[in-house]
Amino acid sequence: MDNKFNFEKSYSANILQSIRFDEELHNRITRAVAKANEGKKKKEYSFNGFVVSACKYVLDNFMEE
Repeated sequence: MDNKFNFEKSYSANILQSIRFDEELHNRITRAVAKANEGKKKKEYSFNGFVVSACKYVLDNFMEE
């Protein structure tokens, strides 16, 4: 089991899914994305990329198949 979180760079998704976030969680994710993009000439990380990375991390490390 690899417990290291891998924040993937932005990419386009092929399935559109809508999800609602409470304001506090939305703000925390937005700050994490902004911090990951600090000092970069071009934005490399996105809100969507963070959410997808977090979901993959949980599924790979905490869920039994």
